[in-house]
Amino acid sequence: MSWKTLKTVLWSAVGGAIVWWIVLGAVFGWVPAGSAERQAEIRAQAAFRNALTPICVARFQNDTEKETKRKALEEVSSWKRGDFVNTQGWATMPGSEYPEVRIAEECARQILALNTL
Repeated sequence: MSWKTLKTVLWSAVGGAIVWWIVLGAVFGWVPAGSAERQAEIRAQAAFRNALTPICVARFQNDTEKETKRKALEEVSSWKRGDFVNTQGWATMPGSEYPEVRIAEECARQILALNTL
């Protein structure tokens, strides 16, 4: 077998592998393991946030001083609103000693959106 023929076969194999990988991704939705893990992590965090944020908002709604605290929350800088929610104890889930920092910002956003409806 000549070098020219071997070179053609090798380039054809490389091209076929690339086309096959594109077909697997486009048609069957296959992705590398690292990408799949990143997507799963993002979806798990979103599910966690979506499941616990309503508890946080309900705790705010049950607060006897909710109007005063809502006005105070509006005055807090946007990057410190999560800290404000944590300080109030609204983001501390039942059975936990510590607030869920990951849901506090979303909780603050939803609290501020309550009266704008």
